[in-house]
Amino acid sequence: ISHFVALQIGLLLKGTCYLAEEIFHLQSRHHGSFWRALSACFPLRWHGLMLLVCGSAYVALLDEDGQPLGVHLGLASLCQLLILALGLH
Repeated sequence: ISHFVALQIGLLLKGTCYLAEEIFHLQSRHHGSFWRALSACFPLRWHGLMLLVCGSAYVALLDEDGQPLGVHLGLASLCQLLILALGLH
């Protein structure tokens, strides 16, 4: 389950990076519409639902290793950022 959560976090981080770049091209690519740029970078119909389901399952099945959930999600986010930065995705 944590692998799927990490993948969804990776997709959200990738979309955030794309959005940061697309903001500079709102007029030329998206006719000034922020919502068009947002929907181009985040296909949330699928990924939002998957993140919610995987996150809920992860919280429900979290083993008691003494680490807070934020630490697990933070480490997963950092790993996904590293994968994106190195081009390993």
